[in-house]
Formats: sequence, structure tokens, C-alpha cells
Amino acid sequence: MDTLINIINTCELTRGDLGTIASYSHLVPIVLSLILGLFVFIKAKFNLLSKIFLVFVIVFSLWLLGDMVGWTQNNYFLQYAAWSPIDYLETTMYVLGLYFIMVFVNKADISFYKKCILFLVTLIPFFITVTGKSVQGFYYPVCEAINNNFLLNYRFLVQILVVIVIFIYTIYPLFNKLKAIVKKSHYIVAGSMFLFLTVFGVTSYISAATGYYELSLYSLFIIPVFLLVIIYAVFELDIFSFHMLGTHYLVIGLLILMGGQLFFVNGTADVLLTAVTLILGFGLSIILFRNLKKESDQRVRIEKLSVDLEQSKWRVEEVNMKLGDANERLKGLDRLKTEFVSLASHQLRSPLTAIKGYASMLMEGDYGEINGEAKDAISRIVESSNNLTLVVEDLLNVSKIEAGGMKYEMIKFDLSELVLNTTMELSITAEKKGLKLICDTPKDQKYFINGDKEKLRQVLVNLIDNSMKYTKSGQINVNLCVKNEKIILVVKDTGVGISKDAISGLFKKFSRGDGAKLNSSGSGLGLYLVKEIIEAHKGRVWIESEGLGKGSTFFVELDEVK
Repeated sequence: MDTLINIINTCELTRGDLGTIASYSHLVPIVLSLILGLFVFIKAKFNLLSKIFLVFVIVFSLWLLGDMVGWTQNNYFLQYAAWSPIDYLETTMYVLGLYFIMVFVNKADISFYKKCILFLVTLIPFFITVTGKSVQGFYYPVCEAINNNFLLNYRFLVQILVVIVIFIYTIYPLFNKLKAIVKKSHYIVAGSMFLFLTVFGVTSYISAATGYYELSLYSLFIIPVFLLVIIYAVFELDIFSFHMLGTHYLVIGLLILMGGQLFFVNGTADVLLTAVTLILGFGLSIILFRNLKKESDQRVRIEKLSVDLEQSKWRVEEVNMKLGDANERLKGLDRLKTEFVSLASHQLRSPLTAIKGYASMLMEGDYGEINGEAKDAISRIVESSNNLTLVVEDLLNVSKIEAGGMKYEMIKFDLSELVLNTTMELSITAEKKGLKLICDTPKDQKYFINGDKEKLRQVLVNLIDNSMKYTKSGQINVNLCVKNEKIILVVKDTGVGISKDAISGLFKKFSRGDGAKLNSSGSGLGLYLVKEIIEAHKGRVWIESEGLGKGSTFFVELDEVK
């Protein structure tokens, strides 16, 4: 019995104080790794990369737990049981590390063929382990298991191959044009995995080759460095594509580190100080978490507003696209309308010319004497034909303007001559309506401009015709004057006038103003054409009126030419 006790106690004799170091260097990484893996798994909505990372963390934690048992327990049977799956777990950990890097770099899962290869790599140590052949014996004097040499060499071979492949993936950005932020996250994640597995494998190999297993124990202190890099990649580089406050995890990690001290400090005073520090840290962390929750809620509201704004922007863009399409369809319809009006107007011209011609011949007695009543009817036909001809001309000109086909023959000429001749021609029509058309322009004064003579004649005809339509009695005065090197044509009538509200829309297409009830024969295109023609001459046109019943005055301003 005493001999058995002495054999069991050789484990404690061979380690000395290393059990305390082993407990701290294993337990803290186990807790921190598992918490990180679960946080990532839950927050990343169970995506593929988070699943691989969680399984990697679990296998790594199992390896740490088994290794810790080997360093801290004195029972040979427990030592043997914990030592048996170590090689299998370590091989699986390396394969999972490679799988993680492959998915991270490719941003997608690997092919089924590659998965089968990785699975087969872990299958050999699995069968050796479950058949009880992973450990060939136990050397009691130094408290160490005797490894299966084939499994040990197989593990080293897998580690070498995995590290080489991860290194290739690490330098992958050097041969590809990636964005700076992509390169940064790539180098940090792949590089840290490469460094961690390399140091882990090298120290494991040296320990097995030399029998100095304490080296592998101290090499575990690289684990916090690896965890810090992964934490940085998770929270700062967002490699799992989720938003989480890294402060929560860091605070929890610090509390775990402080709590871990309770298992290793000696003396009542040390334990008391550590406990007080832990309690104060816990209290401060609660206050910190509350403040972080407020900030998190505010951030969520801002993000929601940002999403709503982006959606609103998208809806506005969608509406604009629809409006653009509708506008294009309207333009197409407008072009068809313009073409139709132009075609219809051309078709009306010929019969109107015939009607006017034959009516004039009848009025002049070319087909015999016409009695008074018939003559009056024919006179009405001639007048209506003239009005309809003007409407057809207006429609044709509007079609030309809208189609961009209105041509202007600009020449220098005397505007006063055009005004005198036009008013003289229209004075007969004015007299028939009981109106006086007076031209106040001096016959011996010249008013030279640069313009299309025929188009400006049409402007003058439309203005005088408009005044005659809306003037029951009185007179229409036409005159020219010069002001600030501008020639101003003035057409003033004593007609119905126009309200201030109606003035702004008077020069629009099909606008009839306040006098529409007085005269229904107008097309509403005359003043629109006047405005378009004058603006094409780089001039301007406007109207002034003191109100309804007080007449109107039209002004046309053109550049004077010396």
C-alpha cells in the first residue's frame, strides 16, 4: 500500500510548483476562449465562419483541459485518460485552423472535395485514439505517458503541412490587388493564426524530442497574444460582419483574470485584497455596462434612422426614375402631337385657300351679280376664312417652334417702315369693326434693327389683331420710340383691359386672359408666338394694364442697330 502511494506521488515530485502555473495558463485561456467563441457564434447569427471558429475554440479548450490535467493531477489513471486524446485533438485543431483561414480568405465555403480531404486527415488519429492505441504505456517514475510514435510523427507532419498552407494564404494579398482595409484584416487574422500554430507546433516538437515538456508549458503564454489579435479582428475589423461592443468582452475578460488570482494567491491578506478588487471591478463594470447600453441604444436609433434615410433616398430615386420614364413618354406623345398638328394644319391650308379664293371671286361678281343677303353671307365666309387661316398659321408656327424647326433670316431693316405698312393694311379691318387704328410713328425717322422681317410682321399683326378682338370701341395706337439704345414698339388699346392676376399667364400657350368671354374666336396662341419670336430676337415683350375696363398696352423691346 505504501509503495502504491509513493508511485502515485511521483507526479507531484517531478513537477514541483509547475502545477500552479499550469492551472493559471490553462484555465484562463479556456474561459476566455469559450466566452469569445460563444459571443461570436450568437452575434454573427450562426454564420459559417462563426461556426468554424466556435468548433476550433471548443477543440482547443479540450486540448488545454487535457494538458492541464497532465500537469496538475497526481492520479496515474486520470493522467493516462487525459493524455490519450491529446494528439487527436491537436491534429483536429490544426485542421480546423486551416479550414477557418480558407473560408475567411475566400469569403465562402470550400468545395466538398476539400472538405473530404480535411476530414480524412482527422480520421486516422481518431481511429487510433478510439481503439486505445494512441498511448502505448505509462512511465511512472517521471509521470509521463509513452506516445504512439506513428501518431506523434503523423501529427507533426499535419502540423507542418497546415502551417505551410496557412503561410501561403497569408502572403496571398501580395499577388492580388486588394483594398488596404482588406489587406489589413487578412494579414492580421491569417498572420496571427500562422504565428500561433507555428509556435505551438515548434515548441510541441522540441518538447517531445528533448523530453523537456516545461517548454511547451511556458509557450502557452502566447495564447493571450493570439486571443488579443483575434479580439481586435472581431471587434475592430468586424471580420464576422456583426456589430458588437467589444468593451463588454474586454471587461468580462479582466474580471475573469482577477477572479483567477483567487485560486493561486497565498495568505489571507492577498485573498482579501483580490476579492475586494474583484467586487469593486464587478460594481464598476455594472455602471459601465449601463452607460454602454445607453450608447448602444442611441447607436441603434441612429442606424435605424440611417437605414430609413437610405430607404427614403432609394424610394425618391425610384420615383424619380418613374417620373423620368413618364417624362420621356410625355415627350414622345408631345412630339406625336406636334407632328399631328403640323400635318393637320398643312392639310387645312389648301381647302382654306380655295374657300377664300372662290368667296372673294363671288364677292367681286366674277360669277354674276350677288344680292345683298347673299353678299353679306359670303362676306362672313371670307372673314371666317381669314380668322381660320390665322389660326392655322399660328398652329404651324407653334409646331415649328416646338420641333426646333423655326428658321430666322436676320437682316438689317427699318422697323418704322414695317410698322407703317402693316398698320395701313390692318386699318381697313379696324374700320369695319368701328375702331380707329392710328400709327404715331414719324415717317421721316428711321428705327434700324437686326431681325427676321416676316416674323416681326407676324408679331405686329398678332398684337394689333389681339387688341381689335378685345376692344369694343375706341382706338388702337401704334408707335415706336428709342430708349437706352433699345427700340420699343408700343401697341395701346382702349379695350377690356386685364387684371394683375391674369398678366403672368397671358403669354402662355392657349391662354386667353380675362377677355375670353368677349371674343371666342381666338386660339390662345397669338401672344405665345409673339413671346417666342421676340425672345428668339434676344428681345423681350410685356403688357401693362391698369385693370379691367381700362385698356391694355403691349411693349416689345429690341436692340437698336446703328
